[in-house]
Amino acid sequence: MKQGQCAFEEKIAAANRLGKWSDDLLAHVADCRVCEEVALVSSYLCESSEVTRADASLPNPGLIWSKAQAAAKAAAMERALRPILWARRCAFGACAAAIVVAIVLAWSRIGEFFAGFVASWRSNGVSPSTGHGNVLLILTTVFLLILFPLIFGLYASWSED
Repeated sequence: MKQGQCAFEEKIAAANRLGKWSDDLLAHVADCRVCEEVALVSSYLCESSEVTRADASLPNPGLIWSKAQAAAKAAAMERALRPILWARRCAFGACAAAIVVAIVLAWSRIGEFFAGFVASWRSNGVSPSTGHGNVLLILTTVFLLILFPLIFGLYASWSED
């Protein structure tokens, strides 16, 4: 069922947009069903557009521009530093592989050292450090000065992503 049009529709929509109602228009809306619906719909649309305008306030254009420039510089810096990051990762990986190879090649001597250490510890009259004090100190120093920073460096290098 199609309703007819009224000559006051545009005036009612404009009055609703501007918020200026005359007594004649209010009286017409009370009598005309078409204009009543126009007033209802236009008031709803005006309210929703005000809410949208209040929510859609844009930040300062200069701030947007500076953030975009900073993001572009950060992306360019990341692209430029990517080969250096991979070279550092490869260097840490090569050091770790060299240490593993050195441990594998010296495994029999390391086993003999710890076997002698345990044997001297089990004997009743000899302290655990007799004959092994310097070697144990060297192994501890090697771990603290080489292995520990290498492990930390590998972790730091791979966790940067």
